[in-house]
Amino acid sequence: MNFSRLAVTRPGYGYNGLLDWRHDELHPADDGIYIMDLETGDHRLIVSLDELAHIDPEESMRGVKHWFNHLLFNPTGKRFIFLHRWHAEDGRSFITRLCTANADGSDLFISSLKRASHFIWYDDSHILVWGVGPEGPGYYIIEDRTDKMEIMGKDVLTRDGHCTVSPDQEWTLTDEYPDRDNYRTLILYKPSDNLRVDAGYFYSPPELAGEIRCDLHPRWSRSGMYVCIDSAHEGTRQMYILDVTPVIENM
Repeated sequence: MNFSRLAVTRPGYGYNGLLDWRHDELHPADDGIYIMDLETGDHRLIVSLDELAHIDPEESMRGVKHWFNHLLFNPTGKRFIFLHRWHAEDGRSFITRLCTANADGSDLFISSLKRASHFIWYDDSHILVWGVGPEGPGYYIIEDRTDKMEIMGKDVLTRDGHCTVSPDQEWTLTDEYPDRDNYRTLILYKPSDNLRVDAGYFYSPPELAGEIRCDLHPRWSRSGMYVCIDSAHEGTRQMYILDVTPVIENM
């Protein structure tokens, strides 16, 4: 992927100071998503920005800049997910489509879920994602290459966050953006019991806002008994390990 493009469209997602080689083009045909062989270094373009701009185009896509964010392979590496985004009329916000494709860029699919945000592959053919679906905003489990979707944690998980799933798929881990007192909540959720456990509250220094903010970005250990987060509640940006065994083993 061309990271210099991201530095222009989303300052927090690229390398500051690099010139976008297609700065004046809204959706170039020779830029987009690349795949690279890590052993040989061979790489090629597999999905172009121009290609996406011409698939089921919306009126809002005309005359504005397009880009891609958040690429992620499924567990077997056969398909990947990404966000297709373009600037809204106000020039500050953006509009998003959730897309999946084979590892070579073929069999491209655009989900009907609106305003997709953070996501994780739930398994090889299902995705857990925050967006707006048939039951309004929330976390949805959607089936890849179909419009089948089911809300998860309705009225329990009510705010967007950085979600991930435990190795045994029994628990969902996510966070929230700062509340009115600048605290971020770390959340464990058990879908089978519709059980939410707030595992911690972490102060977010107000001076670390916007592109330099420190989101918790929680993630599981391979054992499923520990959680790693990013936080600045002690004054500097650090990584912390939390033992969630008491929750996992007693709930």
